[in-house]
Amino acid sequence: MEAFSTEPKTWAALPHALRESWLRSAGGVRDPISALPPIELDELQLREYRRNHPLRLVLPVLQRLLIEPAAEAGLIVAIGDAAGRLLWVEGARETLRQAERSAFQPGANWSERAIGTSAPGLALATGRGAQVHREQHFSYTAHRFSCSAVPVRDPSTGALLGVVDLTGDAQAVAVHSLPLLLAAVSAAEAELRLHPAVPAQATLTTLGAGPAVLGTFDAHQPLGLRHAEILFLLGWHSEPGSERGLTAEELAVLLYGEADHEVTVRAELVRLRRLLAEHHSPSIDLLSRPYRLSAPLRVDARDAHTALTAGDRQGALDLYRGQLLPGSEAPGVLRVRRELSALLREAVLSDGSAEDLWRYLQLTEAAEDQDAVRTALRVMPAYSPRRAVLVARSTP
Repeated sequence: MEAFSTEPKTWAALPHALRESWLRSAGGVRDPISALPPIELDELQLREYRRNHPLRLVLPVLQRLLIEPAAEAGLIVAIGDAAGRLLWVEGARETLRQAERSAFQPGANWSERAIGTSAPGLALATGRGAQVHREQHFSYTAHRFSCSAVPVRDPSTGALLGVVDLTGDAQAVAVHSLPLLLAAVSAAEAELRLHPAVPAQATLTTLGAGPAVLGTFDAHQPLGLRHAEILFLLGWHSEPGSERGLTAEELAVLLYGEADHEVTVRAELVRLRRLLAEHHSPSIDLLSRPYRLSAPLRVDARDAHTALTAGDRQGALDLYRGQLLPGSEAPGVLRVRRELSALLREAVLSDGSAEDLWRYLQLTEAAEDQDAVRTALRVMPAYSPRRAVLVARSTP
């Protein structure tokens, strides 16, 4: 049976990874027949963003190992950022012209959220290499091509930097295509190790009982609750390299539940900008109109959310040390806290192993979760010494 994105009853015919991707895609792409990827970076923005993006440093390596051989085979290579936006698209001229008809071009967003299942979007969502044949794309505009893609990571921190994609006819998903991509990306990541002067991505630790911490390549700064809330909301609602951000009014609603706290919000933003300038310049800065961050911010809560939506329970449990900013009462934080907590609980209780359940039950929020205790006892081996601990926690 063939799968059609417009007919959910047919999705069972897809391999598991693609079916999960189609399910995620359906939340963002309402009309897969006519959908086109949004162009999120104009020529000026693209030029400036590429000039500062760390993947510019590996273009010679990818040109030699991947782009030139791909062009000879009639294929094209796309290099995108961690948000799914294509920064460079090069290769065979005729294939490039055909790809532009589907907006497969620099500046376009090919994430799952923007256009549904594609190899770049799937690789970014799962953190693994992916291949998508023509009709396996969620949106019909991409059905003319097949593609393979591999994520690129910062070799020092493991942070996701972007994705490298091979697109074209059936050769793009041939048996040798994914190994070729993996070898090229490995060479690119090795090249990145030779550039220690490139600042590592800033990180924001928000999960667990301790204070939130902003970390950059040369500093780790504990944050007060209000500054942590603002940075979290900016990191959650904006994207690296984009002009998108939040207005003072929007931040007021997310922080206080109503818009008439703009003056207070602006004062906090002034103090936050001063803090960033004193402790973290030039790694990250606060920009305005709208308010946004000058560089990508890796937020542990977002990474945990991504792992959960990709079905990676172990990865999510590694990241999830406790609830998001537990002392916060900001409506924007509360919404994400509840969503993340519910996603984790559902993932572990519905399909978690005995080890997953045991790890979940060590969290403070699971202390009184009798459903989780009973589920763990049901799947845990009879000889496990952990059973006695769980029996003691269970109630009649």
